[in-house]
Amino acid sequence: MHTPIISFIIWYFEMIKRLPPFSDILSVYAVIATMLFAWSILLFIWYLPSWLHFMGVGDLIGIFSYVMASSFIESLSVLFFLLLFSIIPPQKYFRNHFAVYGASVAFCAIGLLMLRLILFNFFTISIPYFRQVLVFAPIAVSLLSVVVPPLRHAWLWFSDRLVVFLYILIPLSVFSLFVILARNII
Repeated sequence: MHTPIISFIIWYFEMIKRLPPFSDILSVYAVIATMLFAWSILLFIWYLPSWLHFMGVGDLIGIFSYVMASSFIESLSVLFFLLLFSIIPPQKYFRNHFAVYGASVAFCAIGLLMLRLILFNFFTISIPYFRQVLVFAPIAVSLLSVVVPPLRHAWLWFSDRLVVFLYILIPLSVFSLFVILARNII
């Protein structure tokens, strides 16, 4: 009979063993982070000309830091959701193909959300049955990507190439978190 603490530690290490390899996690995070950071930077640049009329450089750096920090937290939360989903089903279904499933689901879901924001906010076009499309399209694309070898290789190549952006995005996120801490402490 184990104590609750020992049981929790055993359960924790069993769950850690179910996680995909770190290289797969990193490549999926690269897809998520690149898309979310690019979208955030694009929106920041969109609003920047109007902010230049009434904000100083310090305020703009502060706003940019908040945008980057929120993108960092948002990308980690999406990755956490995908990792949680990789732990629940049997390992042969999701863990062994995590890079393909994760990259395709993240790209399709985030891309669909971006498309909806563009169409609705700029052109006031609504997409009928968007919620259903948002759920089923990434699932269909990910299942198709695992079955069709050229698609699987394309997703692996794409996610592997985006890892290089993490060399910029992670230090930028850490710098943004330091700026936010400095602005709120001082």
